[in-house]
Amino acid sequence: MHCSVTIRLLQSDYLDLAYSITRDAYSLNFAHHWEEGGLSTYLDLVFGREVLAVELGNSSIQYYVAFVDDKPAAFMKLNLNSNLPGLAPEMGIELEKLYVLPAFKGVGIGRLFLAQAIRVVKEQEKEVFWLAVLDKNDQGIAFYEKAGFRKHSKMQVHYPKFKEELKGMWRMIMPIQK
Repeated sequence: MHCSVTIRLLQSDYLDLAYSITRDAYSLNFAHHWEEGGLSTYLDLVFGREVLAVELGNSSIQYYVAFVDDKPAAFMKLNLNSNLPGLAPEMGIELEKLYVLPAFKGVGIGRLFLAQAIRVVKEQEKEVFWLAVLDKNDQGIAFYEKAGFRKHSKMQVHYPKFKEELKGMWRMIMPIQK
């Protein structure tokens, strides 16, 4: 199957698209990680219309959407001023979110998003590129390790009604070549 994938940086006038792709991509991948009522609370807290409107207007946050044959298939969120604990925020970029709709997994969207993110890291002249991934997400960890990330430190998810056994996360870091 040959697919045409394009990636677009979202601006504030793409609120409806941001709202639908973020909620769909997250829910279809991680609904089973939540206890009763937790998912809808999380979606409103992290991907609510008001939250997205503020973030789309924030120059320190970038949302990208991947389109496969003109259909929204995935999104990525970069936080341009976020660093590992104890390090200056302005020297790091966090890959805060990267979710692909299940129907579009395996077409290379993740690799394209990472390539875009690395371009941004280099353009911004940042020293640290990092992310956090659930420690039980073996597929995600393997993907990031293959891309050049390495495990850095552990942390915990602190959202109510997120299943206790899934709260562990790895912070992962990618060395940046200047």
